Amino acid sequence: MLEPLLEQINHHLEQNSIIVSLGSINIIDATVIEAKQSRKRKGRNGNNTQDPEADYNVKIAADGKRKTTYGYKMHVNTDEDGFVKKMTYTSGNVHDSKEFDKLLGINKHKKE
Repeated sequence: MLEPLLEQINHHLEQNSIIVSLGSINIIDATVIEAKQSRKRKGRNGNNTQDPEADYNVKIAADGKRKTTYGYKMHVNTDEDGFVKKMTYTSGNVHDSKEFDKLLGINKHKKE
């Protein structure tokens, strides 16, 4: 639902020469979005309350310490002025590089 809206906004900004699509810089980054509950627990109905689409993310800091979070990742491609070009959401265990092609609009299944 967000993707078509983002495309319309960017198209409008491009038509009004606010952003440039060709020859622009792509800045790609990911942000961890923590889920509320990380352990499997039984809810009132006996169902698992853990979010099935979330997963663990492990980040090793500069000092060598490991930080583990449970949740999702929001992968974002912005231009040099900070305008969002494209974004994707994944479970927390997806490596940032796995979303590069989607964020850059590269279709690997394209027939030559």
